[in-house]
Amino acid sequence: MGTDRETGFADQLAEVGRRVGQAMDDARARLQPTLDAITETASRPEVRAVIDRAERIMKLRPCLCWCPRAHPEDRGICEMLDAVITGLHSSSVLGEMDVPVCAPCAAARAARQFDDDQGERAS
Repeated sequence: MGTDRETGFADQLAEVGRRVGQAMDDARARLQPTLDAITETASRPEVRAVIDRAERIMKLRPCLCWCPRAHPEDRGICEMLDAVITGLHSSSVLGEMDVPVCAPCAAARAARQFDDDQGERAS
């Protein structure tokens, strides 16, 4: 008696699996022309160029140096969308935090800090 019941349950599971598989295959068959069209469009050179440019832009990190405050004597050196390192920034509201900084701003901040340290030692 238990064997018939187990066999019936196994048959039901097999039927459910077959139906799910058939539904997935039917859905794939209906979507295949759309997927082929998208693939063909995405492989065109002009579309590929737009995608490549968007990928490059998405990789850019903004420089959040607050240049006028961090290195006011070095205006115009910031590479605004090319942060490569983090630098410490002090805020009266948020306290100290690491912010992304581009290479020229990092160098200017380091030079200003060095000058400040040298001035304190001379005093």
